[in-house]
Order: sequence, then C-alpha cells, then structure tokens
Amino acid sequence: MPSDKIHCVELVALKALADLDQLEGSWQSIMESSDPEGVALLLRLLLAHMTTTSNRLLGAMVLDRLNVEADAVERPTAY
Repeated sequence: MPSDKIHCVELVALKALADLDQLEGSWQSIMESSDPEGVALLLRLLLAHMTTTSNRLLGAMVLDRLNVEADAVERPTAY
C-alpha cells in the first residue's frame, strides 16, 4: 500500500523549484540587459544552486531509503 507521506526528495525538489520560480523575473531582466558580467554572475549563481540542490537531493535520498528500511523492520512480512 503506497504511503501518503511526502518524501524528503520531493520536498527538496519542490523547494528548489520554488527558489528558481522566485528568481525568474530578476534573472530574465539580467539576461535581457546583455551585460556580460551580470550574465556571468547569473550563470555562476545558477551553477551554485544546482550544486547545492544536488547535495541536498543526495542527503534526502539517503533519508528516504532509511525510512523505507525502518518501515520494513517495523512491519515484518507474514509468510
């Protein structure tokens, strides 16, 4: 039976998407300005966001896996 809980991976992904959504207007204006330094800074920030999100996702995957294993131990299957 599937669980109704939201998994850690889903929460991290939703947070990352919300972060990017909040910055979309600012980022779009910088890209349209054609300022090379501004665009370079924007791309560096985007790369940092991707790196941070990747690290958070790895941690969230570990937590989700541990939760699955803990649930399996708590509810042994009947033979």
